[in-house]
Amino acid sequence: MAGNAHRRIDRGDPIMKRITALLHPNRIGEVVHELAAAGHRRFSVVHGLGLLQALSTREQTYSVELGELITQQIQLDVYCVDDELPSVVDLIQRNGRTGQATSGWLFVSSIDHAYAIDGN
Repeated sequence: MAGNAHRRIDRGDPIMKRITALLHPNRIGEVVHELAAAGHRRFSVVHGLGLLQALSTREQTYSVELGELITQQIQLDVYCVDDELPSVVDLIQRNGRTGQATSGWLFVSSIDHAYAIDGN
């Protein structure tokens, strides 16, 4: 392919991570604000439904498909280089707290390659 079709965004092939956080909707604003303030700009936010423990009955809906009460939740995906992982995990854990014993979940996976999408 011509031009920058395969231009990698990682300099010197650093190891990259994807952190997936399942959070309560009332915490996502603070988490995203703190991520941006710390200089992290590669993330996405998806609204969804799942089985997190609800903070109140207002967060729950009965799912006919699952046959269970489900909770509104946010899936936050953050992409960072390996050495940023501890600070990003700590930031999400501190700002995602709801006061419950388990306020959400974090999952970490490795990314083999990352490519920029050329805007031209």
